[in-house]
Amino acid sequence: MTTILALLGSPKPNGTNSLLIDEVLRGAAAAGDVEVQKILINELKVAPCQSCDYCMHTGRCRLRDDMESVYEKIVAMDAFIFAAPVYFNGMSAQAKAVVDRCQPFWSAKYIVKTDVFGGRKRPGIFIATGGQPLYNEQFIGSLHVINLYFKMIGVNNSGTLTLADLDARPLAGRPDDLAQAFALGRKLIAGDRHNVS
Repeated sequence: MTTILALLGSPKPNGTNSLLIDEVLRGAAAAGDVEVQKILINELKVAPCQSCDYCMHTGRCRLRDDMESVYEKIVAMDAFIFAAPVYFNGMSAQAKAVVDRCQPFWSAKYIVKTDVFGGRKRPGIFIATGGQPLYNEQFIGSLHVINLYFKMIGVNNSGTLTLADLDARPLAGRPDDLAQAFALGRKLIAGDRHNVS
């Protein structure tokens, strides 16, 4: 069984990003036996990183909040989905707070020299959405962040779905985009079967 961790970075629990995650998960379930842990970041208590450097010495975060359970799930997961809307050319504050709070994984690996992932590389999918029509560099900020984030938490990017113009063209009228999300879910499970260490 493949344990999939899906982090929803949108403040809307039933919005476009949530629907896309669900479609990816539907594709994953069609491809194999999955256990899903879908977390709505907006419902968590996650303080922003305080840049205190505690993790640079210990590989752990000194803050005690809901990120503690997220850390455990990130270490234990077999596959990953991360979805966030684009606001001002970057991912939502909710999503970025979780990314920033994963600094202890980087510190553990590169400073403390303990790799909590044991060299494992799990497959991951990134979903980014924007309300405006597609424009140059609309998703570039989020993509730069997610590329480093995936590297930091032992994830290989199995696919990225970026959808623009959702204000004028809602997801309900975009069957091709839903089909693409479903296909990414199938690919996610195929990626887990070919997991490289």
